[in-house]
Amino acid sequence: MAATRWGLCSTGLIAHDFCSALKTLPSSEHQVVAVAARKRKDAEVFAKKFEIPASYGSYKELASDTNVDIVYVGTIHPYHYSACMLFLEHRKHVLCEKPVTMTQDECQQLVDKAREKKLFFMEGIWTRFFPAFRAVREELKTGSLGQITFVRACFLSPARAILKANNKKRCAGGALMARGTYPVQFAQLVFGGKPDKIVAVQTGGDIGSVIILRYPGGATAVLYYNEDSADGSSTVTIHGTQGNLEIHDDMHTPTSITLPSGESKYFPLPEAEGTSFKWPSSIGFVYQAQAVRTCLQQGLLESPEMTHEDSLNIVAILQEARAQLGMKYEPPQL
Repeated sequence: MAATRWGLCSTGLIAHDFCSALKTLPSSEHQVVAVAARKRKDAEVFAKKFEIPASYGSYKELASDTNVDIVYVGTIHPYHYSACMLFLEHRKHVLCEKPVTMTQDECQQLVDKAREKKLFFMEGIWTRFFPAFRAVREELKTGSLGQITFVRACFLSPARAILKANNKKRCAGGALMARGTYPVQFAQLVFGGKPDKIVAVQTGGDIGSVIILRYPGGATAVLYYNEDSADGSSTVTIHGTQGNLEIHDDMHTPTSITLPSGESKYFPLPEAEGTSFKWPSSIGFVYQAQAVRTCLQQGLLESPEMTHEDSLNIVAILQEARAQLGMKYEPPQL
């Protein structure tokens, strides 16, 4: 198969790191061929830095580029729906940064459009493709924990200006959507399906909240996020009737786990000497990119590791939590 030809929608920090990670992979497998921003100058500067052949001052121009196979959507989350729909309508495969959309209805429309056009579409929850996370998934399949009764997930991170900016009203839940997605997706992976009860309690603005999920049969998840914490530790514990499994700091980019047997396993990230990243552990984007290429090679419309149903369930939980936390959302114009 020829190299997967990527187009980038956005020139923000996350797009920077995704592109940096792609550039560490063989050019025979991955090539970044175009980038678009709402300001042409931003796209031109980005393209020059990463030696990208084409740059555009509008997303529609990128959507019309016949040299692009798949578009990575890295805009802020309120713009995900309109950007993804644009690319799908122009018959482009899409990898969209999490959270995929702001509402379940928006997500369902994108899934329906992708299936109608027979295109690959995936929410980019990169955590699911880290080797440590894949090891957790395999351990869950063995049943070594017995019946799983409780999941505790905590995502703490020090405040950063970019995240504070995302808390503006236009983002309708910046920390919930950017940070809360991670613990929610862990609970969704472990228990699957939809919880029968969701309780969200604010712990101070949109900086942090606790989300409690109860699933049929009484299994429970207690999830906490806070993006203004001096203690930046983030961990997950999965409790079962026969043992526990721990995912150590940082749970969203895991490299270390402890199995129910007590055995600890370490999964080091790839080397990335000479590569510049804005966020810690961003070299881990390579796992997601490689998984996407495998799906495209196999002609899949969704990833078995991050399915459409997964995204629909996650966004439904986030939507209900946002409503309980009083965060109103007005769809922006692209």
